[in-house]
Amino acid sequence: MLEPIRLKVGDAIPGFTEGPLTPELFVAYAAASGDYNPLHTDPNFAQAAGLDGVIAHGMLVMGMLGRLATDIAGPSGLLHFQVRFRAPTRPGETLHVGGTITSAESLPDERIMVTADLWARGDGEQLKAVGTMMAMV
Repeated sequence: MLEPIRLKVGDAIPGFTEGPLTPELFVAYAAASGDYNPLHTDPNFAQAAGLDGVIAHGMLVMGMLGRLATDIAGPSGLLHFQVRFRAPTRPGETLHVGGTITSAESLPDERIMVTADLWARGDGEQLKAVGTMMAMV
């Protein structure tokens, strides 16, 4: 969990990089999630569906943003989390996950109500997903 004293409006959230992502990761995520849609694991199926190849599960990318949100909120502080997808993520890409604190309000019980904008960017800074979160820290 991030130090509450350091949560100031406009501050960048220390993020992380994941990747390069592999087809094997997509297959492992399919097994873990139970989402066996062949768009994520079968290149021939994905091409027949009009894609250039397989794409990552949206929930895999969302999970990375969720990891960042829980880094801020701790195990029980997350109150709101929302994600919107902007572009598909493909094998070989590296995701850069981060965000910005948009509000940090001190509460009478010494906790802080924090909101933040989150993002996942691929290679070339292409925006893959954006999110918002609210937490009590």
